Amino acid sequence: MVLQQIIMTQLGWLFPLVIWLILLCFFCAIFFAIQDGFSYLKRLHQVPCARCAFYTGETCLKCTIHPYKAFTEEAINCEDWEGNYSYLPLFISDQEIS
Repeated sequence: MVLQQIIMTQLGWLFPLVIWLILLCFFCAIFFAIQDGFSYLKRLHQVPCARCAFYTGETCLKCTIHPYKAFTEEAINCEDWEGNYSYLPLFISDQEIS
């Protein structure tokens, strides 16, 4: 009977402590997963393929130079990247300048 009271007294503070530690580990894991996700997204936003002149816009062949590297992390420092300047006007009249 005395042993049972000692065990119940010890479990009275041990179980809540274990539950709080498990919850703390769970929320830390969620925090670190979100932090890793943001760093991964930041790295993927450095991929310049959508602004490249060799980007075709097709799903089958995204890039004519490096089709297997297109839109991956390998394309971040692409040596063949060339800016797409097709949005610039080919001819600027004198009226638009002044």
